[in-house]
Amino acid sequence: MLTVEQYISQMKKKEKLDEFDFKNHAENMAAVMKCVVEYFNTYLNPEEYDYETIKLEQSAARVEKEIADTLLRSKDFIIEYYKKYKSRIDRTLKSHLKSYEYMELFYSRDDFEDMINEFCEDRKIQDMGLAEHKEELIILVQELKERETEKPSRTGYKYLDEALLSWIKDTYAEFKVNLFGFAGEIAYEYYKKYVESIYDRSTEQHYHINRYNHRYNNNPFGVDEIYKDNCHRPFIEGRKGELEMLIMYDWVHSWVEDAEYWPEYVNLCVNTGRVNIVRNMNILLPVINKGIDYPEDIKSSSVFVETTTGALKADPGGPYILRLSYDKENDLIWKDDGQLTRVITNLQESFAAYGPPNALELFSPLRGPMYNEKEFFARYSQLEKKLKKYAGITIALVNGPQRHKAKPSYLMQTTKDIIKIRTLAKELKLRLKISLDISKLITNKNNHSQFEQEFNQLSELRHSIVGVHLANRFPSSSLIDRIYKEDKVYLNQYEYPRLSDFLGSISALFNDNRRRYFVPEEVKSSEELEELADNLLRAGFSFVDWKDEQQP
Repeated sequence: MLTVEQYISQMKKKEKLDEFDFKNHAENMAAVMKCVVEYFNTYLNPEEYDYETIKLEQSAARVEKEIADTLLRSKDFIIEYYKKYKSRIDRTLKSHLKSYEYMELFYSRDDFEDMINEFCEDRKIQDMGLAEHKEELIILVQELKERETEKPSRTGYKYLDEALLSWIKDTYAEFKVNLFGFAGEIAYEYYKKYVESIYDRSTEQHYHINRYNHRYNNNPFGVDEIYKDNCHRPFIEGRKGELEMLIMYDWVHSWVEDAEYWPEYVNLCVNTGRVNIVRNMNILLPVINKGIDYPEDIKSSSVFVETTTGALKADPGGPYILRLSYDKENDLIWKDDGQLTRVITNLQESFAAYGPPNALELFSPLRGPMYNEKEFFARYSQLEKKLKKYAGITIALVNGPQRHKAKPSYLMQTTKDIIKIRTLAKELKLRLKISLDISKLITNKNNHSQFEQEFNQLSELRHSIVGVHLANRFPSSSLIDRIYKEDKVYLNQYEYPRLSDFLGSISALFNDNRRRYFVPEEVKSSEELEELADNLLRAGFSFVDWKDEQQP
């Protein structure tokens, strides 16, 4: 039944009445008054409609308006059912959905048909005539599920492997299932069960104490049971480890603030075969420096070679990284065209004799009154042009150490310099990358906030960093057992070994699947190298032999 406003509106369209046509003001008024009289004398017939019927019609109209744009296929069924039983079947069914543990994973007609059969057998609603409407109910529950399922967003998941993101995207596109949403619900249930929230009035601090041991757990979040119950679904089959990884990601990043565990966890999952489509994170291709071997479990077939002339004194005997350096402060190879030409010729002859290196490092020249980035790139472009035939070589500039103000600084020695060099190289469309000597960039003089700020800036160009140099000495920093974020403190019941601020910042700097060669600096023995390697493994790095990987 229409309201008086709806009835007048219908009449206006039929009679094409324009109430703003002031020339026909009297006629328009008469027409509207006639319409109102017809509404109450003819359309609204007291003999045909009692008060309760009118109220029901009005309520049905409000329901129709509410669901008009959200439940298109089920709208008529919901309205007719409402008029007959005075019940919102869509709300009743939606409430029933909450009892299904895996509702977010439902996608097939079988899923929804089984659910509707159970729904119709519910004793509480057996007298509501549902059995004769099973087909309409199946359509309705599908629509409700679709409406409740949001499209997965990549926001907040920047450290997830691209293969995982593709799996999530493809699953939603084909099955309208949001795996992000499902994983988030599981993590949230564990948060409600295991994380205790306390407010300390004396310190005005909120404490969140995690009492669930998620590290090194063989069955975190009960994923074995979840997988067993859902492995028949095509998008879950063979993806138990990947599903676990989604839940863990949300858990450590959103609920218990243990993000530093993430790289190590990913590498553990990959190395133990727990996942099928995910790759290692923070991959380092170990390079042997000064003949010091890595531990037995880290294989390396590449060596680090240094030259000041471009000529090699001996055959590297396999894959190698070549650094073009200079004696002390005699950097004329970058300031004298004749010397640069001779060096390029020597490089070409060396490559012809022993094969090209996997990467050619260029040690940063010194700044001077008449020498800056412009002069460097003018000469560097000559080198790149002459080595054009060796397209497979990665060419990278390595930063020099911080120097006393009385001495000339290196062209690239600070984070600001690195960003400027890489930006100019990109603008000039040159292939020059960055090899980052962390031990020279960050020293014991830097405090936590300083090197954290440095690494945050460098993270914007992490894709341009192809090599890492690091010594087994780290700036001193406190090993903390709590995480501070905003006005909250996050604690774990279990005493997880925490990374130093420095190692944690290095891990966070990269935090991707790219391969970078690694050169240990200032390491004097195999024992010292083993300690450095162990620290990097704990920080979530992984080592892969160069023979098994493509060039960085």
